Amino acid sequence: EFHAALDTLFATLSEMQPWHVFCINPNDSQLPNQLEGRTTNLTAVATRCGGGDPEKGAVRAWEAGMMMGQFVERYGGEESVWG
Repeated sequence: EFHAALDTLFATLSEMQPWHVFCINPNDSQLPNQLEGRTTNLTAVATRCGGGDPEKGAVRAWEAGMMMGQFVERYGGEESVWG
């Protein structure tokens, strides 16, 4: 039963599409397609890895606003965020 569960898990993982953060735009007013100066809000647009030309737009995209502290807590320290 355990091996069957692992087989199901690995089969599901192999069918998944990897995603990555393509662009992080600071935006105090939370308006789409606008960049502003330094701010604590971040808007992230994600695209599928290997999916088409990034300049032509994402295959699927969504925006999520969060405070800088929430972003760092969720996605790691500043070293991993800013590279």
